[in-house]
Amino acid sequence: MKVKYFIGLLCLFLLMTACEQGATHTDSVEQTSKADDASTQKGKKEEAKKGTPDLAPNFSPANAEIAYYSYVGEDRTMARIFVSNLDGSESREISTLDSLGFHTEPKWSRDGKRVAYTNFLAEGARMMVVDADGKNFTQLAKVTDDGFHMFSSWDLSGEGYFFFHWPKSGFTPDAYYAKGDQLERLTHNGKTNRPQMTAEGLLYVNRVESENPYVATKQLYDLQNKRVIKDIPDLEGEFISGRYSVKGVENEDSTTFVLEDLQGQDLKELGTIPYKKILFTTIDKNLEYVAYNTDFADGAEIHLLKVSTGEIIKLTKN
Repeated sequence: MKVKYFIGLLCLFLLMTACEQGATHTDSVEQTSKADDASTQKGKKEEAKKGTPDLAPNFSPANAEIAYYSYVGEDRTMARIFVSNLDGSESREISTLDSLGFHTEPKWSRDGKRVAYTNFLAEGARMMVVDADGKNFTQLAKVTDDGFHMFSSWDLSGEGYFFFHWPKSGFTPDAYYAKGDQLERLTHNGKTNRPQMTAEGLLYVNRVESENPYVATKQLYDLQNKRVIKDIPDLEGEFISGRYSVKGVENEDSTTFVLEDLQGQDLKELGTIPYKKILFTTIDKNLEYVAYNTDFADGAEIHLLKVSTGEIIKLTKN
């Protein structure tokens, strides 16, 4: 199964971030203590106006809101995490207190109170989490100081989380689980990324078959026995939401969204949009909206497709 992935984009992020950051960074704990001084932060706050492109929409499970990341600054070398209503109104940056790095791929906690994201730095990438109101940001688990950590999914308790990590020396990712001070490595093959937990507590991972072109197969992982128990080659959607995934089928000049169950069976068509090369396709818990990114050539805008009517709602317009 071929799945669109963003290794090329990540390399670009790393390059841009390395050029921007240059020297060493302070430890996140030190940053957090500084961030607690609201008056100091107000005086030093960056003028991080929402920029373009806008990417990686992620639905809140608790409120009619969506999180995404947006390039900021005139030179677009940085990105920050934003939240808006589902019509694009009341957009606000929530990662202001984290002034370093290139912030990507926000993931809501299951109660909708926090947002985790990946922050690419000059040395590797760390995982951060911030309250939905932009307060109390902190760093999540760390495997190595200079490796690349990417956040993928909260567990059902809302306290633990699954992520993947690969060392600075090369793209050899493995899946991990962290909760409190405990860190557990789930795979050891250097070919596993994007662990995602379903609404029923099942864990799916990607086995990377090839980097260029990127090819991966979804697998079902047995947490009790710590092993993969089944390949799901027909499951083509990249992101799991609840009990479903959504894949995009490209036509001559459009893309049709198809709802899949987690065995990879096509359930129904959700609608067709007049764009191709769609990114970050996902669906809300009520199956009312499909969120996606248009291609960079189309402005890298975030759109919602309203399933019941076929209406396209542009959350961002670039």
